[in-house]
Amino acid sequence: MKMSVKLIDNANILLEEVLQNDKIQQKKVKIAQNISKNIKVDGFRKGKVPLNVVESRFKDRIEQDSQNEALNELILDSLKELNIEANQVIGNPIITKYEKTDKGIEVEAKIGIFPKFEIDDYKQLVPEVKLEEITSKMVDDRIKELAKSSGDLSEIKEERELEIKDIANINFEGFLDDKAFEGGKADNYDLEIGSKSFIEGFEEQLLGMKKGENRDIKVTFPENYNSPHLAGKDARFNVTLNKIQCRIESKIDDDFAKKMLPSDSNATLESLKTYTKMQLENESKNKILNGLKPKLVDNLLDNINFDLPDSIVEQEIDVIFRNSLQNIKPEELKELQNDISKAKQKRESFREEAQKSVKLTFIVDQLAKKNNLSVSDNEVYQVLYYEAMMMGANPKEVLDTYEKNNMIPALKMTILENKVLNNLLESTIKKDDNPKESQVKKEKDKEVAKAKKPKAED
Repeated sequence: MKMSVKLIDNANILLEEVLQNDKIQQKKVKIAQNISKNIKVDGFRKGKVPLNVVESRFKDRIEQDSQNEALNELILDSLKELNIEANQVIGNPIITKYEKTDKGIEVEAKIGIFPKFEIDDYKQLVPEVKLEEITSKMVDDRIKELAKSSGDLSEIKEERELEIKDIANINFEGFLDDKAFEGGKADNYDLEIGSKSFIEGFEEQLLGMKKGENRDIKVTFPENYNSPHLAGKDARFNVTLNKIQCRIESKIDDDFAKKMLPSDSNATLESLKTYTKMQLENESKNKILNGLKPKLVDNLLDNINFDLPDSIVEQEIDVIFRNSLQNIKPEELKELQNDISKAKQKRESFREEAQKSVKLTFIVDQLAKKNNLSVSDNEVYQVLYYEAMMMGANPKEVLDTYEKNNMIPALKMTILENKVLNNLLESTIKKDDNPKESQVKKEKDKEVAKAKKPKAED
């Protein structure tokens, strides 16, 4: 029987064929023989177990493995039929039909392959980056902020209530349904009131407390909180105010510069200003780049078109759907578990998002190759180390979690995506885009032009 295989588009193959019974039987015998070489059965020497005993004891395994091998072989044959290399297959085939008949098993499968497309005029899709001028006033203001925030703490001896901008030294412990939760306790914690460094409502409810006072406050963790077991939950915190403090502003001089730049023993106020300016320039540039990334992504997605492998799109839908279930309320989750049609409908609602995500991944991959960009293991470790520090976790444990759950490839792609987008945006920055440098250059050009201008004849 001639195999029915065809390209649906540049990213998908449709295979229609029958897995013949005799082919499956051949696989069964071979698999049974391999099993018999490695098992021990009472009454038989190793490697001498009769095939009928093996087939009886391992019937289900042999049946499943033989069908899988026959199907994989069929897929490889279908690729040869279309002159497509096996390494071009991406994802697992989508089996749309798998029915047993007298002749064998009728199979319909959709096989995903890497799409072929060209990206030529992509540079015209990159929005222009215009840098902000960092003025001396901006530098001075930042240094003044540093002087205020880095000064020594001093306890306020006056007996008064806690106010905005005070720094409260507190002991606290958090409870969910009157049970203390992990990571919700600290002693002698310094918290600036009004800094919004804690979840919404926490700092506000401390206002008016006096030294030595104990108070229960109630808050609700955000739905997108980084600890899933706390996200969206109501919690109670028992708080004791140990003391009220203020920060004494540091004197801005060379000694202050040395304190701010501990790695530079020769630091001066001028070198601190130079460093601060560079820091502000980087912050400003990163803010501008991050603000332009959505526009760049939209431009790439709207103007670069190609077919997507359905297997990868479906896989991405599953990932987004599963992640969404972690952030929904228990009653909604229960409703989806009890109503398959609603669960399917919710899953389907993520299709467009998944298609964009998959499409962007292929675009980023090709742009990375064009621009010789890649992600090293060291870059991955740096990101994980930073994440661990932000969570107060052990970096080794964070790495183990990522490796155990096969999350490293996705993290690498995220890092690569940022690298590619930043590279594209930075390519539009001209060397004279710094406004101050541009102005100096213009003034010099005027002076040169003036010097070259011939004098009027008397």
